[in-house]
Formats: sequence, structure tokens, C-alpha cells
Amino acid sequence: MSELSQARWCAQCGAALGHTELYCPSCGAETGTSQLPADGIRPAGRSVRCAAYLMDVAAMIVPAFPLSITAALLDVPEVVSMVVPLAFVAVWLWMQIWLGLMGQSAGKAMLGLRLVNADNRPPGFGPTVLRSLIFVGTLGLAALPMLASPTPRPGLHDRLTGLTVIDVAAGANPLGDRPHPALRKAQP
Repeated sequence: MSELSQARWCAQCGAALGHTELYCPSCGAETGTSQLPADGIRPAGRSVRCAAYLMDVAAMIVPAFPLSITAALLDVPEVVSMVVPLAFVAVWLWMQIWLGLMGQSAGKAMLGLRLVNADNRPPGFGPTVLRSLIFVGTLGLAALPMLASPTPRPGLHDRLTGLTVIDVAAGANPLGDRPHPALRKAQP
């Protein structure tokens, strides 16, 4: 069979599809494949993605508490207005580097999720920063397609950057074995 006859096309927008894609990388529409792909990679569900996001936000906020207490005890309000935002940005930057190199953040690591590119490899620093900036720039509205769908569906920030959040606790892990088990048991 020729490569052209084996190609799949999105019924919604006409974009070319890979053989294992559950959702169109261009418009996010379901491709009609409801089974787990042959490679065993499973997209992450919305509830576990939201929980991982909240854990990441908590990790970014954590430095604010001891710094604020120190500022109050030492009567130095500049710490709160200058150092706390810098600490927040530093933790965010650290998470972007970790996401880019390893495909995981604190929340994703604890819940058995990974962020991968179209080749199922770590996404790299640039795409992870762009993904995060799209999410923040839309005030979180980029996640609405994911939140509104009962089945795993990528958010706008995922589709625009070509990244996917996968559930390695329930499916295959293309990035290698986890060094520790996830804090949850995935439902098949």
C-alpha cells in the first residue's frame, strides 16, 4: 500500500492525521478512534490534569509564605513586593525547564503524567514556555476545550504548541520508566 492510501484525514478540518492520534492536532476534533492506540500511550483525563495544575500552582506559591512571614518579622515590606514575585517567577522558570527536559512538573510527576511532543519525546524549553504563556495570556480559557469534553481532549494551549499530556500511570511511558510510583492508581 502506498503511504498516501494509508493516510488519515480529519473529518472536521481536513488536516493529516497520524495512525495513533485520538484527536486532530490542528482542530482538536476526535478522530473516531476510541480504543487505546497500539503503542499503549493514553491521553490524560481532565480531572487528573486539573489536579496536577493545582499542585503546580501550589508549588509556585509555597515560597511566598516564609518570605512574607520573614518580611513581617523584620518589618521589610519590600520583600513582599519585590522578592515574592521574583521567587514565584523563579519557581515557574524551574518548572518550565523541568517540563522541557523531562516532560514533567511537580504535579505531573506526582500524578503519573508526562508532557510530550508529537514524537512522544520531551517537548523542549521553547514549546513549554509558549504553552504556559498561551495559558496565562488567555487567563486559563485555553483549557476550556479540555474541560468541556467528557473524553480526553487537548486544550488550545496544547493544540497550538503541538504538545500532549499523557497518562503514564494508565498507559505506556515513551519517556522511560518512572523513578517512583504515581500517587494515584489509574482507572483503566
